[in-house]
Amino acid sequence: MKPAARRALPGCFDRKVARLPGEGVLLVATDLQGNLGDFERLMAIYAAEEAAGHRPILALCGDVVHGPSPDLNAPGAWPDHLGTPYADRSADLIRRVEALSRTHRIFSLMGNHEHAHVGGPVVPKFWPDEAAVLETALGDDAPALRAFLRRWPLIAVSPAGVVLTHGAPGLAPGMLPATLDGFEALDYAGYTDISINHMYRQDALAALLWCRMADDGQAKALCARATLDDRPAAFVAYGHDVVREGYEVVGGHQICVSTSYGLFDRDKIYLRLDLGRRYRDVHDLRAGREIRALYG
Repeated sequence: MKPAARRALPGCFDRKVARLPGEGVLLVATDLQGNLGDFERLMAIYAAEEAAGHRPILALCGDVVHGPSPDLNAPGAWPDHLGTPYADRSADLIRRVEALSRTHRIFSLMGNHEHAHVGGPVVPKFWPDEAAVLETALGDDAPALRAFLRRWPLIAVSPAGVVLTHGAPGLAPGMLPATLDGFEALDYAGYTDISINHMYRQDALAALLWCRMADDGQAKALCARATLDDRPAAFVAYGHDVVREGYEVVGGHQICVSTSYGLFDRDKIYLRLDLGRRYRDVHDLRAGREIRALYG
């Protein structure tokens, strides 16, 4: 991986709050977890949107890395709950994302798996230490990986009223920063000794990386703060949890999307959002229009 350099999408790196433009098409995907094939499918969709003159942005909502261990690819070993089988290509995938972020309108939010490389607790999904396995695979590129991940934002906001996070907006009272500048003051470092079971209630940063559910009041509270004007944002879109049907609308202000990990190809979903409009709430999203099959 090359040293850090100028990105093709200004306003989305080197800050905790990515500020999206008011034009173009936003492609929202979640939780690839080392699935290079699904990323290539997203890039094909991106290329088609670009060829049509739609000025696409591809937003990955974290957990780009850390896929299944090789033993699960042995004959008969793949478990049904992981969906369509794939081999973990995290090292290749993160190199691709880093290189393309220099030339394309692509970025990712921090996920709890990426956080394990830059100050978060150890994530032991398929290995006792997922981050250590990936950094070993990257070899000399490991320091550049950590430098790249530190540039990733925690949330993304837009004039369209769309807020992107990795986990659900389940912030307890008192956790939510008073302003967007308050999010900028958060630091990815310092969580290595905090247990995963305590991350949910630690602070805003930890909650947005680990929460799997939120009530409508919590989502509305984040929408009120994560706005670029005097109107509350319309809804929060996130991943982290696995929705086997591809997506779940929760109340009027949140949607959990599953693009890759844990799903069969037929059920994988991404969002296609118009950054030039102002959404009213999550019910403005329609299946087949804004809510789309990855392999449709």
